[in-house]
Amino acid sequence: MSGSRPSRDHYAVLGLRAEASPEQITSAYRTLIRALHPDARPLGPQADTELAEVIDAYQTLHDPLRRSAYDAERDQERQAAGGPVRIPVRVRSAADPASRPYPRSAARPRTIAYRATSQPYEDPFERLMVWLFYGI
Repeated sequence: MSGSRPSRDHYAVLGLRAEASPEQITSAYRTLIRALHPDARPLGPQADTELAEVIDAYQTLHDPLRRSAYDAERDQERQAAGGPVRIPVRVRSAADPASRPYPRSAARPRTIAYRATSQPYEDPFERLMVWLFYGI
């Protein structure tokens, strides 16, 4: 599949995100086919190329096996190129009272870790960090 990979991303050709459902893929394909069909617009080399890209993108993304292989290759190329890697993050809403770790009325408990040496902070940088983070 790596040899037949077009220069443009299949999702970009159809104007979709990578998380698009099969119904969204079909809908975008049908809309583009109606707009790019030779009966609807004048013929030309660019129109033929665009139509071929849309058909190729749909054939790849419509089939679940081909789509999963395409997505795996796409992710692998992104990671090799040093592109952004998506890391799932759970975000809590500030308006949701259940998401607060402590009630608003209660003070946040402070935990301070001390070392078991005779001089707890020998390094001036470490002493500064403790002062900044813990207020000691």
